[in-house]
Amino acid sequence: MSSEKRVLWFNPATSIRFSVPEAGLVQLRIYDVAGRVVRMLMAGAQGAGRFQVAWDGTDEAGRRVASGVYFYRLEASGATLTRKMLLLK
Repeated sequence: MSSEKRVLWFNPATSIRFSVPEAGLVQLRIYDVAGRVVRMLMAGAQGAGRFQVAWDGTDEAGRRVASGVYFYRLEASGATLTRKMLLLK
């Protein structure tokens, strides 16, 4: 499993690019700095390959989130990857 290694900064939306080496359950969530889930972007069975998932800076209810630091957490193929993002408005 691989993903971008730099801090993503964005306004008002971003794309998260990653690859998964084998088919299986893939989960991609956005968290705030307090560890609360802000948005579930992907959850389900996926084939092996490269993916690009957009996040428009909104929570599960469709409300715009505040500027600040967020994290995306990717779980796939028995591995977990977390990366930092910075939303600037």
